[in-house]
Amino acid sequence: MTLIQMRYFAEVCHWQNITKAAEQLHVSQPTISVALRALEEETELQLFQREGRKLMLTSDGGRLLGKVTHILEQMRQLEEDVHAMAHHRNLIRMALPLQLGTQFLPQILGEFHQLHPELELDIIESGGISALQMIEEEKLDIALTNYETGSNPKLDYEQLSTCEICFVTYPEHPLAGRKSVSCEDLAEEPLVMLDSSFLVYQEIHELYARHNKQPRVIHYSPYLHTIKNLVRHQLGSTFLARPAILPDDHLAVVSLTEPILLKSGIITKKGRPLYADDKVLIHYLQDITRKL
Repeated sequence: MTLIQMRYFAEVCHWQNITKAAEQLHVSQPTISVALRALEEETELQLFQREGRKLMLTSDGGRLLGKVTHILEQMRQLEEDVHAMAHHRNLIRMALPLQLGTQFLPQILGEFHQLHPELELDIIESGGISALQMIEEEKLDIALTNYETGSNPKLDYEQLSTCEICFVTYPEHPLAGRKSVSCEDLAEEPLVMLDSSFLVYQEIHELYARHNKQPRVIHYSPYLHTIKNLVRHQLGSTFLARPAILPDDHLAVVSLTEPILLKSGIITKKGRPLYADDKVLIHYLQDITRKL
């Protein structure tokens, strides 16, 4: 006995008429007739008796209808539950790279949590390149990260903002008061840098390569606070996205004469549906970006 047979049987029982049931189900009358005959043959039960134009249930038909009605109600509830699960995912797995986290994390954990306490966020702080890989592997639902548009055809990109990569050093550094610095100015500069999981690593290495130079990196780290701390201790300078530097860091931020701009935005897996709760978070990120 199939679900389709059950639905046809229940509808005919409701209307006591095959023609009317066929109209409601948007199928042909012969389709229902064939299904009911097959059902009677399969169950070896006489389900209906004809009284004029009406089909009246037999006692066996009535008992079967009770069981079928229960099963169809359970299926209806299952479909509703599946729909709810598909469109309201209370746990959202999200990547938030360190450099953007300085701006967005306090608001997400503060205001957004107050506005939507029903949503649970599992936030991973990672480099932009690592975040893209985790989205592609579906280990994450959303990434708010720096990226290069079209760098991965398996991902969807929605740009939120653009920020520049800057030279960052301690206030006493001879270049700290400059309006801008060039690659030539920084040729021998000792550097502490975020590691290869960050797009800034790639961009800076490409900048030096264009000038046939190698950055003089004395230490790589995946931790933003480590990089900032090493700069504050005057062990080296670094390159960071401008939003990563806060007033309390007490660091000097200098533009590059060859500007490097990072696009920041929301990354999702291409072809993966955006659920209602995902959209709530995305709309919030779009709103706070416009206010920055």
